[in-house]
Amino acid sequence: MSLFKGQLTYARYFVDPDESEPLESGFAERFLETLAARPFVPLDPEEDVRERVGWCRVGEPFETSFGHGDLFWNGHLVLGFRVDRWVVPSSLVKAKTRQAEASYLAKKGRERASKKEKAELKELVTRKLRRQLAPSTRSVDLALSLDDGIARFFSHSAALGGAMCELFRSTFGLRLVPEAPYTTAARIGLDALVGTKRGDALWDALEPTDLTNANALGSRGGR
Repeated sequence: MSLFKGQLTYARYFVDPDESEPLESGFAERFLETLAARPFVPLDPEEDVRERVGWCRVGEPFETSFGHGDLFWNGHLVLGFRVDRWVVPSSLVKAKTRQAEASYLAKKGRERASKKEKAELKELVTRKLRRQLAPSTRSVDLALSLDDGIARFFSHSAALGGAMCELFRSTFGLRLVPEAPYTTAARIGLDALVGTKRGDALWDALEPTDLTNANALGSRGGR
């Protein structure tokens, strides 16, 4: 899902000023230093880890080092949110585990394996299959406007969005909040503008959204 090609549909988030470090001068160097200190670590088949997330270049999931030109574009911080996951077919794991169990019992001269032994054999088989396969890799682009603190994440998946926000906060110390009617009103202080000229102008500028028209909703970027 790319920022520079394909259908431009995204979910919007904004930087929470109450629970985030400000975007002060020198933030570009700070972001680069932070990313250099926290590179993406590929999955290891010997680890007991099924999934890992991290940052990559926009549109280039296997490029995990950054220069200034890779990270900043047209007043935005641009990143790829990378997700690596082991995807080993369960039917293959079962078949290989049965073979391993039969071989194990034949060597031991026994007819049945204990529950613990079966679990250990399954784990050994899974790790062996992982060494023969490559993990599934997916990346979703993220663009954060450095002027207004609005982030556009090119996926509507709540699970991916939540994982991205968690990683973004742990990496940069900035909390991203999903855009919704309530959070938008709170962000711009709309409750304090009721009855004022600005509040009336904001109200008049609102446009209706046809929730029965999925194409129209997608074309508006999920706003």
